[in-house]
Amino acid sequence: MKVTYSGICGTDKHTYRGESKQYAGTDHERNIIYPLICGHENVGVIEAIGGGDSIPDSEGRPLRAGDRIVPAANVPCGRCVFCLNDYPYYFCENLQDYGNSLHATNPPHLFGGWAEYMYLLPGTPLFRVPDGLPDEVAALTEVMAVTHGFDRARMLTAGWGGSAFGESVAIVGIGPLGFCHLVKARLMGCGKLIAIDRLDSRLELARKFGATLTINAAKTDEKERLALVREHTHTGPDIVVDCTGFAQSFQSACILCATAAPSSRRGRSWTWAPSVSIPTLTSAPRTSA
Repeated sequence: MKVTYSGICGTDKHTYRGESKQYAGTDHERNIIYPLICGHENVGVIEAIGGGDSIPDSEGRPLRAGDRIVPAANVPCGRCVFCLNDYPYYFCENLQDYGNSLHATNPPHLFGGWAEYMYLLPGTPLFRVPDGLPDEVAALTEVMAVTHGFDRARMLTAGWGGSAFGESVAIVGIGPLGFCHLVKARLMGCGKLIAIDRLDSRLELARKFGATLTINAAKTDEKERLALVREHTHTGPDIVVDCTGFAQSFQSACILCATAAPSSRRGRSWTWAPSVSIPTLTSAPRTSA
């Protein structure tokens, strides 16, 4: 694939600084191997296809040289018990990650998007870029895919008898990942939309994109934030998404929740740097945080 755009993830920052341990404290803990080419948020054009003139995309349609694609950031092995039983890709026991576990020591070496060309392994899911979607927007595909926790939280809310649209949402931490969740919530038709961060510049941007309440966490304490949120929503947000990347903030996020509201923790702390973050969805009554 000839690379058109490649994003810069928080994981890449850790890799650049030599912080090589990933998934610390889990069964998947590992040390990445240098040298490697970073870049797993990629969009590009198929330059050549080995072994044929076409290859199927994620929907089974043929892709050919010259087509624009977004390759998945991860490659499942297709052989472990989870792959053979059609579990989601992140259950794979031998999952490989472009720009992370796939390093430049092994030929053909080009396993990251921060290069002119990138080699895509067999079994890599390939997503066709629609004709009307610019490359610079398509490059955000992997980042926006991380917001699937919001979809799951909405499903849980609806399953418990809540509304499947128009719900109140709070995003804690309006960095790049938090901002994507804010945009996702607005696109999916949420009602009240609350943004909490320590930087006024981020909160100003959140207001421009539809936040109905912004709170500076550096200028308020937990009790004041809870009062402001309850005043804005009456019962507390139906969905709370923690995108700060700090474990300490998750308890505060749970306290904000309405009774039995799902809370989704996204992002990563500075001590570890997974290429894919898995949401933690919990029932979070006001009295149990």
